Amino acid sequence: MKVAGFNGIGVDKLAAAADATSGAFYSNFANKEAMLEAIVDANVGEPFVSDTASGTKAERRTKLKTFVAEYLSSYHVDNPGDGCVMPTLSADVARAGAPTREAYEHKISVLAARIAELLDGADRDRRAWSIVALMVGAVSISRAMADPATQAEVIDAASETTDGLISPGKRRR
Repeated sequence: MKVAGFNGIGVDKLAAAADATSGAFYSNFANKEAMLEAIVDANVGEPFVSDTASGTKAERRTKLKTFVAEYLSSYHVDNPGDGCVMPTLSADVARAGAPTREAYEHKISVLAARIAELLDGADRDRRAWSIVALMVGAVSISRAMADPATQAEVIDAASETTDGLISPGKRRR
C-alpha cells in the first residue's frame, strides 16, 4: 500500500498484508474506504508525534531535526514501504469521502501543531505547515523523478529550506 497507493491495491492484497482473509477484513471494516480512514488514523504523523510527547524542548527539537533528516533522505525516497504513508496516500485521501479527509486533516494538523511547539517565533505555526508541506511534497516529487541526481537535488533543496524554517537565520551552507 505504501508502494502502490491505497487505490492501487485490492482488498485481497490488503487483507493478506495484514495476515487476514478478505472475510476478516470485511468483518472489521464496512468497506475499503473505512480501512483507509483507519490507516490514516493510525499512521499519519507517527511515530514522530508519539516520540515527541515528552522530554525537554531541546530534546524534542533534536528529535524534530532527526525526523526531518531521515524523512528527507534518499533512503526514504527509495523505500516507500519503510516510510511515511503521506507521500503515497495523500492523493488517495483527496479522492476519499469526507470522514477520511477529516481524519487526515486532524492527524496532519496534530503533526503540524507538534512541530510548531518545537519552533520559536510568532510565525511558528506557518513555518510548521511549511515544513510538513516541504517534507511530504519533496518526497512525493522526488519519487516521481527518473534521474537520481534530480531526486537528490529536490531532497537537498527541501532539507536546506526546512533547516532554515526550524532555525531561522541559520543557513546550512
